Amino acid sequence: MSSSDNHEHSLVLTKESLHGSEALFRLLVDQVTEYAIFVLDPGGVIATWNLGAARIKGYSAAEIIGQHFSKFYREQDVWKCAHELQVAMETGRVEDEGWRVRKDGSLFWANVVITCLRDSGGEHIGFAKVTRDMTERRRAEEAIQHSEERLRLLMESVKDYAIYMLDRRGIVVTWNVGAERIKGYSAGEIIGQHFSRLYPEDEVRSGKCERELHDAEHLGRFEDEGWRVRKDGSRFWANVVITPIRATDGTLHGFAKVTRDLSDRQHHEQQRLSLIRSEEARRAAEANEERLRVLAEDARAARDKAEEATRLKDEFLATVSHELRTPLNAILGWARLIQAGSVAPEKTSSAIDTIVRNAVAQNQIIDDLLDVSRIIAGQLRLDVDLVDINQVVTAAIDVVRPGAEAKGITLQWLLNPDAGIIKGDAGRLQQVFWNLLTNAVKFTPRGGRIHVMLHRQNSSVLVEVADTGKGITSDFLPRVFHRFTQQEATNSRTTGGLGLGLAIVKHLIELHGGTVEAHSDGHGTGATFVVKLPLAPVRASRSTPTIGVAPIEELSFPIELSGLNVLVLDDELDARELVEAVLRKAGAAVVLASNVAEAFELLRAQKPDVIVSDIGMPGEDGYFFIRRLRTLSREEGGRIPAVALTAYARPDDRRRALAAGFQNHAAKPVEPQELMFVIANLAGRYS
Repeated sequence: MSSSDNHEHSLVLTKESLHGSEALFRLLVDQVTEYAIFVLDPGGVIATWNLGAARIKGYSAAEIIGQHFSKFYREQDVWKCAHELQVAMETGRVEDEGWRVRKDGSLFWANVVITCLRDSGGEHIGFAKVTRDMTERRRAEEAIQHSEERLRLLMESVKDYAIYMLDRRGIVVTWNVGAERIKGYSAGEIIGQHFSRLYPEDEVRSGKCERELHDAEHLGRFEDEGWRVRKDGSRFWANVVITPIRATDGTLHGFAKVTRDLSDRQHHEQQRLSLIRSEEARRAAEANEERLRVLAEDARAARDKAEEATRLKDEFLATVSHELRTPLNAILGWARLIQAGSVAPEKTSSAIDTIVRNAVAQNQIIDDLLDVSRIIAGQLRLDVDLVDINQVVTAAIDVVRPGAEAKGITLQWLLNPDAGIIKGDAGRLQQVFWNLLTNAVKFTPRGGRIHVMLHRQNSSVLVEVADTGKGITSDFLPRVFHRFTQQEATNSRTTGGLGLGLAIVKHLIELHGGTVEAHSDGHGTGATFVVKLPLAPVRASRSTPTIGVAPIEELSFPIELSGLNVLVLDDELDARELVEAVLRKAGAAVVLASNVAEAFELLRAQKPDVIVSDIGMPGEDGYFFIRRLRTLSREEGGRIPAVALTAYARPDDRRRALAAGFQNHAAKPVEPQELMFVIANLAGRYS
């Protein structure tokens, strides 16, 4: 038998069995306390009463059995009693929800089911009534209804926010007055449309709408600010918040979207940014004006400096030309006179001395220029040793003393043999004091005095060179050690020189860790130069060689070059003949070549022991020659030792010559003894 059959069987009872089964019925229903279960007779009078009924309605069985069930209805709802019984008679069952009354008069919300009871013959014998207290659910539903109503009223009344709902696809399903005011669409125009209609076309094409819904669904919330579009096509700046709407089981139903028009704020922000940009632009313009002003001043200063540099360069070139041409005039003039036989025999020696003296002076000018070039390039190096400063100063005095005596200048000195030893380059230090003493002689008039004093001061040694010469003006004194500067104008100078000597002095003294100062009270008061050098930590363990200039008769160098074959390559005839004369005097056999091609022809004809080659030649130069020579085999002459004899005398020139394949480098003009020494050394006759 099925459960439905059992149910029908339980409802079909005879009058006799109804009372007989009362004990069984009570046993069943008394266990149920959540439902009020009782039986009515055909007229609606209560015949049974369970514990659930007593709990829900407040009546005990004794109080309520025999009473009409209308007692549970409000006065205005009593009419429902007859109606409910009538419907149950006709249909077999009636269900209703509504307010019911407890014993204490309080109301509760009830769910009521009334079922018609018939016996097996179909005769109506009464009603079964089941009531459930649904007050809490009712209150919850009312709270929800009130909340929904408040939300509806809120949404309908809020005008500052566009509040609307989207389904899962993004279709608009609700629309408030704020949305209508902000976006311009009425509810009838927009509900059923996709919310992408409210976005700029370029953002729709980029998939922005889909990304917003995706982020809201998976992150629980999405917020953004950006441009949105009204119905009339105008844009406004919006703050947008999208929140997913889910059922209690988490199923996504749609989205709540709140939009706020921030156009005014954006406008104000743009105005603020515009003001900031304007202020920044103003400041930038002022800064740019200042930069332009500074640049203009720098350009003016640079132009002035360039003009000054040009002026100084012109003066320097004029000075160099003058200083080089002056000794050259004496050299060329006396040489032409000797060549023409116009010099008396007793004057020949004096004429040659003049030529040599002026050649030495010209060489000194070139040396000064090279020293300045090395100083500027940072390539000037010192050969440092322990030096007796007394010997250095004494040697310098010995060199300039003849010139001072010839000019009638009194040269006095006061030295201190115990002043101490310094660490330095003896040759460069003698150059310093020779320069200072030469300047003193140059600028001191006949009958004047030069005083040299050397003494010790704490851990230093001081050398003072004072003269009674023309002095130094106050405006020139700060520039006295600058390169290429001279107190007199170029064309009106009464003394020679390039204006390099004191600059070289200052640099050399500073390389030794010392200082040099110039003092003068102005024109006609003389000048004093003070050199200060640090003493060496310990005294020298040996004496420093005396430094000086040997007389010409002492410069002989007894080297014998007999039996040596030397090839001389130089495009200048005079240079070739000079080298030939020097080498033949020493006993060497010499062949001459004026260009590279001629030199290789001579090499094929005979293999020289040593080669002397110039560097600067037209067409194929000395570097080309030596590189080509070194490609030959030993039998062809590829290993013949060679010296570069050139006017290119910089350290870089020497390194380049050696790197190209020369074994040695000699700068023009070269002393004959030095050239013989170099050739003998290359030939293995001197080491």
